[in-house]
Amino acid sequence: PAKMLVAVANASASLPAGSITDRWGALPVIAVCVFCMGIFGFLGTFGSNYYFLLSFRVLGSIGVAIIFIAAVDAIPKYLPPEDVGKGIGYINGSLNVGVALTLFMTPILADSLGWRWTARLYSLSFIVLFIASLPLLKNLPKTNESSEPSAREDSLSMIELLSNRSVMLLSAGAFIIFIELYGVLTWIPVFLAEVYKYSPAEIGTSATMFGIAAIPASIITGILSTNLKRIVWLCVSGGIMAGAGILALIAVEHMPLWLTVVIISVITWGHSQVVVCIMSVAAIIVPTHSSGKALGLIFTFGYGGSILPTYLGGYILERTGQYDLAFMIFSASGFLSITAMVAVSKLLQKNPPAHFKLEMGT
Repeated sequence: PAKMLVAVANASASLPAGSITDRWGALPVIAVCVFCMGIFGFLGTFGSNYYFLLSFRVLGSIGVAIIFIAAVDAIPKYLPPEDVGKGIGYINGSLNVGVALTLFMTPILADSLGWRWTARLYSLSFIVLFIASLPLLKNLPKTNESSEPSAREDSLSMIELLSNRSVMLLSAGAFIIFIELYGVLTWIPVFLAEVYKYSPAEIGTSATMFGIAAIPASIITGILSTNLKRIVWLCVSGGIMAGAGILALIAVEHMPLWLTVVIISVITWGHSQVVVCIMSVAAIIVPTHSSGKALGLIFTFGYGGSILPTYLGGYILERTGQYDLAFMIFSASGFLSITAMVAVSKLLQKNPPAHFKLEMGT
């Protein structure tokens, strides 16, 4: 139930988050959410009532979803089109730096300080970050609106976004790849314990690669995302890597730790390429004043996809007693995500937005 509520909170918050950032600007929205997450995180360390603690966990998840949408939306608003892919790669890479550090630090801190003081320490870091951001809020950098004076007039309503085939195909791609992404995040550690009989240390070493491998994958993908042909190639190769890597785990009864680390790195690299490509195309093809709404719509579908694998994997495991079918579905999701991006590229080749055609070399 907790995972379900968090996933629903992420999906529910993404759509309004995009509209809020379009209206108020990405940086102020990020600052407010950082402050609120610090407060909510601190309050969530008191008491022992499950539902009380869960409510603050959900509020924190809403803050994370809004910050992520606002951070990605800041890239097309503050950078020229030719640097959007690179910026999104850095954003996704920095996110996974935090994931990797948290996976490493939290068990150590919790063992010495307890979970409450560990959570309070993290909450305090949010407050410190908010205070450090105040000078930036007083002197906000200029957006790239001056180069696009008609951007506000060209902004799209939510109805127009919902009827935009490219945006909806990107939303479908996000839904599909998030089934794979959250499927492996949820079930591979359990699979390694029950099937490979790994020790907790071996499972931790393997699972850490979900964060570490995504860092270079996101940055390199962003740097390489300079034209439509290359973006499609990155998406196709990423989907193949993610899908084939999952199949490799169930193809043998047991792998040595080093090979499992390599396979998980390949899976992570693959779906990171797909996610960065989806975000890059969305941020470029949609007018600046609508990029937040478009990203919010896409990630609403994405987080909707993240709800499925947790319960689908558990249901299949109960019915079959094996992981094979669930993992094959996750693998198929990696391969299927390719089709959405290929379809988008066909649409854009036939009728590209003017700035997309110019900057993306189509």
